[in-house]
Amino acid sequence: MSNIDPIPLPYGPLQYYHLHYILQIKSNDNNNFLARCKPITKGYFHSKRIMGVKWTGGHNFVQVLQADDALTGMLKEVMLKVGEITIDPQDDHIRIYGKWVHEENLAFDSVMFEIADRIALHIKNIVQKKD
Repeated sequence: MSNIDPIPLPYGPLQYYHLHYILQIKSNDNNNFLARCKPITKGYFHSKRIMGVKWTGGHNFVQVLQADDALTGMLKEVMLKVGEITIDPQDDHIRIYGKWVHEENLAFDSVMFEIADRIALHIKNIVQKKD
C-alpha cells in the first residue's frame, strides 16, 4: 500500500494553459494595440446570453475593433466559452489570447483562430497606413 500524504503541498505545476496567437510585427506603435474584449451579458447560469461585446483600451484601435460587425458577430458566438480576449503588445510581437483553459478542455478552436486572424488583419492595416 502506498503512503499518500494527507496534506499535499499547495504548490507545483497546474494543469491550466493559455492558447496564444502571436502576430510577429515590428513597429514603433506596438504599445497602441493594448486592448481587452469583455462580453455584455444578460441572465444567469443556463439562461446567460451574450448581448454584445465591449472593447476597452487606448487610442483608435479599440474603435476600429468595435466598428467591425463581422468580428462582433464571431465574438458573440464564442464569448461564453472564451470569457475575454486580450491583445497584449510586446516589443517585436503582439499576443492575442483568451482565458486560462484546463488541460481536459484544451483544444484548437477554429472560430477563435478566425477571430485572432481578423484582429491581426486590423493591426496589420493600421501599421501599413502609418508607414
